[in-house]
Amino acid sequence: MDSNDASYYAENVSKLEKEKLEFFILSKEQINVKSTLKSLNSTMLTLSENEKILSKGLNEMAKHISERDSEIKKTFSGTSMILTVNEHNMQLERAMDECRREYDILIDAILNSQKGILQPHITHAQIVKQLKTSEADIPGDLTLPIPLSANHQNLIVNIVDLDYLLRIIFFVYVIRLPLTRHIRYNVTTFFLYHQNKRY
Repeated sequence: MDSNDASYYAENVSKLEKEKLEFFILSKEQINVKSTLKSLNSTMLTLSENEKILSKGLNEMAKHISERDSEIKKTFSGTSMILTVNEHNMQLERAMDECRREYDILIDAILNSQKGILQPHITHAQIVKQLKTSEADIPGDLTLPIPLSANHQNLIVNIVDLDYLLRIIFFVYVIRLPLTRHIRYNVTTFFLYHQNKRY
């Protein structure tokens, strides 16, 4: 064997060792890939099992909700009905309280009017104001005996008569005020002279 052959064989042996090393690295990488694939396969199996468990749990929860749905709806409907009834009850109580208050005011007004007393909420100024609004309806040949002013309102209230009427839902005060005529009177004075005659 000469140096060419030795160099040829050394080159081939070196090539073989290099290929062996590459084959060893490749087989090692293949083992890693196989291990990764097995791990991935195991993870996929675990995911699939977890998905089945989750799906089963969701189905059971949906079944439970659908079974309890009518019960929940009945409970909610009952609660809603109670709230509605309570609201109507409060409105009815408010309306009854308002009616009671109105009846109390009406009874007080009737009792006071029978005694000749005005209700506290009817003031002298309101009577004078009402008389002023009605002043245009007084016939032309009649006048009020006292001027309608704030200075004379106590006098006006003293000379008016108040009547009341109760018709259906209305409680009405009727203000009666004496009126005077514009007539000029001549006053003549007569003196009776009485003479005593002696016979």
